[in-house]
Amino acid sequence: MAEVLVLFGTMFVAMFFGVPLGFSVALATIVSFCVFTDSPLTLIAQSCVAGIDSFSFIAIPLFIMAGVLMSKGGIARKLVDTFYVLVGDKNGGLGLVAVVTSGFFGAISGSATATVSAIGGLMMPEMEAKGYPPAYNAMCIAAAGSTSLLIPPSVCLVIYGVATETSIGDLLIAGILPGILTVLTLSFSAWYYAKKNNFYKIDHQPVSLFFKKFWAAKWAILCPVIIIGGIYTGIFTPTESAAVAVVYAILIGFFVYRNLTLKILYESLKEAMVLSGMVAFMLGTATAFAKFLSIAGVPAKLVELVTGLTDNPIIILLICNVILLVLGCVVDNIPIILIMSPLLLPIVTAAGMSPITFGCVMVLNTTIGILTPPYGANLYLAASMAGVRMEDTLKYFPMFFITLLLALLATTYIPFLTLGFL
Repeated sequence: MAEVLVLFGTMFVAMFFGVPLGFSVALATIVSFCVFTDSPLTLIAQSCVAGIDSFSFIAIPLFIMAGVLMSKGGIARKLVDTFYVLVGDKNGGLGLVAVVTSGFFGAISGSATATVSAIGGLMMPEMEAKGYPPAYNAMCIAAAGSTSLLIPPSVCLVIYGVATETSIGDLLIAGILPGILTVLTLSFSAWYYAKKNNFYKIDHQPVSLFFKKFWAAKWAILCPVIIIGGIYTGIFTPTESAAVAVVYAILIGFFVYRNLTLKILYESLKEAMVLSGMVAFMLGTATAFAKFLSIAGVPAKLVELVTGLTDNPIIILLICNVILLVLGCVVDNIPIILIMSPLLLPIVTAAGMSPITFGCVMVLNTTIGILTPPYGANLYLAASMAGVRMEDTLKYFPMFFITLLLALLATTYIPFLTLGFL
């Protein structure tokens, strides 16, 4: 398969010399078109435009904008206060607070980076003051923040939906149970290390205090209910729900919590524009990349290759997971979704997996990837915030990794987790 070698070889060589990933993908596509086809290069430009020329794509910059606004609008503080009272008195209470709050904040922001920054900035100083090792704090916050990739409104699920023309509404609903499962497994990991090392926990708090904090955070808690509830009941489409989320974030930030100002709004718009531009460029070039794969017949050849090794659906799905896990350790989540979806989707559907389930499986694989060295973007960010080396955090890595793998296997082989609400 000379086409595959030239395509991926050119991309990785360009990345090795420091070419940004989007441009590496574009370069590999141009070289492959020139070498292996007689198609005019205008087909590449047409494919790039086609990749982002859809109503569903509008949801991506809107959800990114909503996430940026909510991370700056005081919502994180309200959530931390609420879950501090709810689970802070359990073993490893502050670690549990970080995990549960991150899961809920992820249901608002849909962004792993925003979650790590917002929750880590609030929780790390307090965890360190209570005697939690900084290395543990970094690992716990990094793992907790990674749940945001899967929990609706997940930007990654929206990108997968756009790239594969799968129903975004169904994908967001399908991510609910795997997202909850991920929070539960990470909570177990936080509890395990806390129990093992006898970490600090707060005194038991009265139920009345929880209800007081819950009421104070009601506007933050209501946000995911509006987004997912609106989609589930058919009141609005995923794209419309993203617009509702932006308006809601502005209203709450300005008039309820009053942490937003015109200056912060302007900065948030700039940040969201930059992030959205990066995603749009990657989506366009990855669409052209996938176009070449289709012309070269690579997906069909790959299906033939894998099914030639085994016809056991369990093994086929396991092979696909291993491929995604390995890539997730060295490549960012969005390129993996955009590049690997057209390659692996025919294989998993032939093995009996729904495209909706595969979307959740793919995003969960990238969730593990942003926590796993050598890439480990979340881990680098959290370690930097905690003032420790990434290597120091690896002491606490095994249990978080194992529990995430268990969540991945459950999502892969138990269809009800992704299709039960559809």
